[in-house]
Amino acid sequence: MPGPSDASQPSSSSPERSLLVQQALLSEIIALHPDRLTPEELIQWMKAKPSAADRIAILDALLALKRSGLARQNGEVAEPTHAALRADEIFNA
Repeated sequence: MPGPSDASQPSSSSPERSLLVQQALLSEIIALHPDRLTPEELIQWMKAKPSAADRIAILDALLALKRSGLARQNGEVAEPTHAALRADEIFNA
């Protein structure tokens, strides 16, 4: 079951696209919580037929989210951090 295709816009590799992909990915891992997917499963979830550029953009977004403390990798699966879940609760209260 494919998820949103937000990861495909805009088409250039710009900072705006990077933020859009991070936003889409973070939204998905929060929405999926407590279910967790591997990075490869996340790529397939976000994009039914990912191009090489899509795969790189999603993996880069996951790395950026991990570096900023909003996602972590627990073994082979990616999950939102407590901070990301709490921010989601606050913003969606």
